[in-house]
Amino acid sequence: MDQLTSLVFFARVTQHGSFSEAARQLGSSPASVSRAVQQLEARLGSRLLNRTTRSLSLTEDGKVFYEYCQQILNQLEEAELALSRARSAPTGTLRLDLSVALGRLHIAPALPQLAERYPDLKFEITFNDRYIDLIEAGLDAAVRLGSSPDSQLMMHPLGTARLMVCAAPAYLSRYGEPQTLDDLQSHQCLNFVMPQTGRVRDWIFQQHGRRVEIPVAGRFSFNHPEALVETAIAGGGLIQLYNFLVQPAIARGDLKPVLSAFAPIGSPISILYPQKRYVSAKLKIFIEFMDELTAKLKQQNIIEQSAVH
Repeated sequence: MDQLTSLVFFARVTQHGSFSEAARQLGSSPASVSRAVQQLEARLGSRLLNRTTRSLSLTEDGKVFYEYCQQILNQLEEAELALSRARSAPTGTLRLDLSVALGRLHIAPALPQLAERYPDLKFEITFNDRYIDLIEAGLDAAVRLGSSPDSQLMMHPLGTARLMVCAAPAYLSRYGEPQTLDDLQSHQCLNFVMPQTGRVRDWIFQQHGRRVEIPVAGRFSFNHPEALVETAIAGGGLIQLYNFLVQPAIARGDLKPVLSAFAPIGSPISILYPQKRYVSAKLKIFIEFMDELTAKLKQQNIIEQSAVH
């Protein structure tokens, strides 16, 4: 087996943490992939992977080698793109990681439109709200809310998500609309438990030009934002969630926004992708498609324009 192929096999095993999954992605057999990695280790005279019956992990030598391996494969991809991107339609697999709620509600349902335009393009979609190493995970791009902690990533702005406080009209008729932030203490507030921390998220507002975080009380706590929306529609109390979660219910008249004067500064929505000299054709058409999609979402007030700095 040639050296380049063995590098590809090793990189895929590392990305997926599994010989069988790497083999499936490569259209090979687990035995062939395992043999290729063993031959690579023999040629290098170093063990690259720790193998147990349940997991795979990189050795210290493996971590160093994988970093260089990725650089080589990225440079090869860029060289191929430099020759072909101008004349070829996007092919292969577009690997994306989407922010959970925004991705499930608004991006994933639109992707069949992109697939119809490019029949030779396949999609692998995962959902996550954590920031992950895109290169290590073998991803082409991620869609995220908030600022990226990784300054090495390129960021393409899509718009802004803003937190809104809402309740069902029936609830507001019965208990009244809160007019000030202090009024929240006399209302049933539906709490969101952040999956990453297991903690209830304080409500965030802007008052007198300053960010204010307020702990609220209520009988219900959920770790799923869509459950909060449905419970609020049923009259369970006030919620504070991003506009892309509540705006469809507001448009139907199922929810009504309150405390709009105290709305906090929005969070940026962006496409993140690794820095490369050439952007692949498949990533380029995804970015263009997302610009089209978010323009429609802005028209429906589901998200807002990107903040101007």
